[in-house]
Amino acid sequence: MAANLPSIFVPIVGIVLPLIVMALLFVYIETDEVA
Repeated sequence: MAANLPSIFVPIVGIVLPLIVMALLFVYIETDEVA
C-alpha cells in the first residue's frame, strides 16, 4: 500500500498543483485588470 501510494499521489499533485497555480494567476490577473 505504502509503495503504491506515490504512483497515485504524484499524478494527483502533478494535475492539482498546476490547476491551483493557474487559478491563483487567473484571480491575480482579473483583480489587477479591475484595479
